[in-house]
Amino acid sequence: MKSKLVKIVTALSLSVGLLYGASTTEAATKDMKVHFINVGQGDSIYVKTAAGDDIIIDGGNRDGSDIVSYLKKQKVGDIEVMIATHPDADHMGGLDDVLKVFKVKSVYAPKVSNNTLVFVDFLKAVKKEGLKIKTAQKGVKLPLKGVSATFVGPVKSYSKNDTNDWSAVLRLVYGKKSFLFSGDAETKSETDMINSKQALYADVLKVGHHGAKTSTSAAFLKAVKPTYAVISVGKNSYGHPTAETLNRLKSGKVNVFRTDKQGNIIATTNGNSLSFNTKPAVNNSSPAPAATYKLTASLNTTSPKQYSTVYLYTKGMPSGTSYKAVFHYKTTNTAYYGKVGTSLPVKIGRASTSFRVYVDVTASYKGKNYSTRTSFIPK
Repeated sequence: MKSKLVKIVTALSLSVGLLYGASTTEAATKDMKVHFINVGQGDSIYVKTAAGDDIIIDGGNRDGSDIVSYLKKQKVGDIEVMIATHPDADHMGGLDDVLKVFKVKSVYAPKVSNNTLVFVDFLKAVKKEGLKIKTAQKGVKLPLKGVSATFVGPVKSYSKNDTNDWSAVLRLVYGKKSFLFSGDAETKSETDMINSKQALYADVLKVGHHGAKTSTSAAFLKAVKPTYAVISVGKNSYGHPTAETLNRLKSGKVNVFRTDKQGNIIATTNGNSLSFNTKPAVNNSSPAPAATYKLTASLNTTSPKQYSTVYLYTKGMPSGTSYKAVFHYKTTNTAYYGKVGTSLPVKIGRASTSFRVYVDVTASYKGKNYSTRTSFIPK
């Protein structure tokens, strides 16, 4: 009897659900947000996954108060994963402040050291929190729910002087959308990632080394195939982002966002669609604007002798475009036909002396009509 009652209740529930349009699956997919924080000439990225995990990648420059303030505004309670991509001050600088304010569960960094004060402060802060640094390198996966987060770089060891190539490069995938955070990885590291045959494709690329010409190679862009790119950059004396990098992004038809021009860049995805809080600073995927034309006409002379031949010249349209030229004589109108770029000889036997003959020229090209006028007065 109890089993029969359960079946009846279940059937009624399904009926009510169908009646009011409810679904037996979750009605909406939750969003993941990726914040590219404007820290000037540096990097800091905050990720809030759909499952509620918090990730911080780099902490900007020496003073981390701006990062702490930003995270507080996002109502961050604790941080599941902190990543220091490499020991440069413009990436690691503020992470010690973040460690002091927020409870951080795990810290990842590549296995390269530095003797700078920023690096020492970072190590002290990690130790004070009772944490140990986990090695960020190719193949290491982050234990996060609902996303795939895997380091694709560094692939190998580099010289201690090449701190940029040591950069921890994270590929983050949520549903059908993906991000690649490349730190300051340069061509050597990019080439090693390509040769390692890993999946590098990403919808959004955090451009390496603030747009330096030594990063974001054409080969790397071909492997990543991004639709969007974010350049974290501020006022600097290095020329970042360089014309070389911007041109490579343009050639790849990549839409570019820049923190120096647009402030904080926030990407939102539900795993299927992707949106930003602002339009790209440079929209390289838009089709080139349609060419504009201005049809013009001229004659070899504006005061020809009666019964002579005049030559009509047209330009301002693609060569070979057909046109119609109507000569308005005193007693009649006569049409002639020619092609843009080729002179049209017209014998003006019907023209009356001292009477101005107007010549109306019309042409059509790709569905648009163009017209112009010239004139002459026979002697």
